Amino acid sequence: MHKPFPAARLLAATFAAALMQPAMAAESTAVSTAVELAPLAVADLYIKTIINQDEASVAKLNAYLRPTRLAGHQSAEYASYSALKAADAQFPTQTGKLIADLFPADMRSAVTPAAELLAANVIAAKNGAVCQATKADPVTAQNGMQTAAVSFECQVVKVPVAWATAAQQLAKSGCKVEQCKDGLQKIAATYTSSPKQTWRAVFAVSREKNSEAWRNDFARETFDEIWEYL
Repeated sequence: MHKPFPAARLLAATFAAALMQPAMAAESTAVSTAVELAPLAVADLYIKTIINQDEASVAKLNAYLRPTRLAGHQSAEYASYSALKAADAQFPTQTGKLIADLFPADMRSAVTPAAELLAANVIAAKNGAVCQATKADPVTAQNGMQTAAVSFECQVVKVPVAWATAAQQLAKSGCKVEQCKDGLQKIAATYTSSPKQTWRAVFAVSREKNSEAWRNDFARETFDEIWEYL
């Protein structure tokens, strides 16, 4: 597992803005019952929403969570597909600047296109991870909460050196402009040509009663770990 670039965690937080954490009181006070889904299916929707930004999964997860969120006086929508895609679109430019800033000031503009290409390939690798919820442990009950731990795994690209470390090493190598540009392009290429590795983790969903949705309002804290493998 790679050590995460200090900025990578901050950049991952950009996507959190597209996930509507409990904060706003909902105007509607109508109480309805969540459609019943098994914990395995719910975890799969969270995975495809947060990691893959799959539009259909975002819509299904929002529809499933909506009755429980409204009953709890939360914003109706858990995730915004348009906001996720907007953050996605900004990633190459924002991260490309961070990468370019590692290099001497007089060559930053020249290396920026290659830096943005690298960032674009990194986010494409993250979004393209093939993930699946594989097993749900038996539901446990404690202090009035039902909890199910769901195991999942993702096939994630396994590059020789993580993008942040590789870019930092290149910037410190004393490379000339063309060498630096070529070096960044080679790092970017590893994200489209390298073999895969398996990332396995556990994601918990909980609810207080059977009429509520299985949920995890802090799901991204689990799924942000994927950045440590990129």
